[in-house]
Amino acid sequence: MTRPTPHALATPTPEATRRLIAFRGERAATGPATWGQQHIWRDIVAMLPDTAFFNIAQVAFVPAGVDLPGVLEQLAELVSRHESLRTLVAPGADGAPAQRVLSEGAFEVDVLELTDAEHGAELREHFAGAARRLEARGFDNTAEVPFRALVGVLDGAPQAVVLCLSHFAADLAGVRLLAGELDSLLAARAGGGEPPARRSARDPLEQAEFENSPEGLRMEEKALRHWSAQLDRAPADNFPRPPGDPAEPRFWRGELVSRAVPEALWAAAERYRATAPNVLLAATAALLARSEGLDACGLKLVTANRFRPELHHAVGNLAQEVFVAVDVSGDSFADVLRSVWTATLGAHRNGQFRPERARALAEEAGVAVDCLVNDLWSTTWEAPDRPALSPGQLAEAARESVFRWVDRLDQDEVAFFLETFAVFEDPGLIRITLLGDTSRMEPARIEGFLRGLERVLLALAEGDLPPAGFPSAAGLDAPGPVPR
Repeated sequence: MTRPTPHALATPTPEATRRLIAFRGERAATGPATWGQQHIWRDIVAMLPDTAFFNIAQVAFVPAGVDLPGVLEQLAELVSRHESLRTLVAPGADGAPAQRVLSEGAFEVDVLELTDAEHGAELREHFAGAARRLEARGFDNTAEVPFRALVGVLDGAPQAVVLCLSHFAADLAGVRLLAGELDSLLAARAGGGEPPARRSARDPLEQAEFENSPEGLRMEEKALRHWSAQLDRAPADNFPRPPGDPAEPRFWRGELVSRAVPEALWAAAERYRATAPNVLLAATAALLARSEGLDACGLKLVTANRFRPELHHAVGNLAQEVFVAVDVSGDSFADVLRSVWTATLGAHRNGQFRPERARALAEEAGVAVDCLVNDLWSTTWEAPDRPALSPGQLAEAARESVFRWVDRLDQDEVAFFLETFAVFEDPGLIRITLLGDTSRMEPARIEGFLRGLERVLLALAEGDLPPAGFPSAAGLDAPGPVPR
């Protein structure tokens, strides 16, 4: 589930009724953390006490004929089926995390009573506000299971369920699989049929065992060779100028909500015979590098790591960040797209490794790996079944784009972190956020980058834009504050 609209975020909602639901699994067990768990655990520890930042939520709808006890029973079934949902973190003496799977326990479910006196938009905002509250509560991964839920009940009948998980338990793909499994369980319950069996997949303890096997370690060595090759091609820093005085707090996150960007990505992808995600990544890399006077850009990308059959249906945190170098020195945007295609293909083939070994390689090479792109929007977006918008219509749509500041943090480890999200209430919108270190990107430049990226994509929708022309088209000709 994506985050609610700005209006819904500002709408106070009454507390739901909280229930504790018991679960019972097949076994209790302990073992080392997977590489994906190690990866996200380091990030969680770095952000303490704000662990809610790493929560992931997804919505499922309840079919007619399933009452509240039936919904709660199926939620308990999910937790019993999947060890990742009943796994605690057990930090070792050296600080490295380990897994501790519980055989029994309880998890929280909030039940929100709605009434048909509330009309459509009001109902949605009421439920979205409660979902926001659910997602805004951090998990104590060392003491509580990494799963909770919210059930919206309208005049006694359950309507929707929000599943909320700690990122330690599952990545976005895993949470979506879980929501799909709940859909199937609820449908069987509504129809009076047998519940579908759990699809075969590795649990995290089994994945950790594989990673530490000879085959897993060979896979890791290949991935680290890929890191070394990419580090050799990357600039030492995407921000070569000396750091300035940071703002207070130091890290600022801006958000642009746009209807024009999805349309422009679609048109540019058609023009260049590329994918929308690659167009977005190529444009981001070219704008970032060229606006800093560089002809290459080093970025970390998130890889799903689900290419093996035994991981297709795994509910766990398999995603990891892989470093890539993107060449933006060419005369045409098509040249950047070719570099992105090669880089992303290599990243997805080499996404599993111990994160501390990759960090050591970067430190040895003297390359900063503090710039990330995480495109979640394209994983759910579908091209509309109609002609693309004209340049005039694109320009009109861009005039409706809205920027706002959504976060200010005292601590983080990134210089540049761009993420994209779908907007649950309106699939025609994209939400682009940029978290920047204000000692490297002044607040005005963070906003300027997001607005400039939109301008660049609109230009690419109409024709080719040489990478050297990106800063001018974006209004980012030189490092420093961007005029408003």
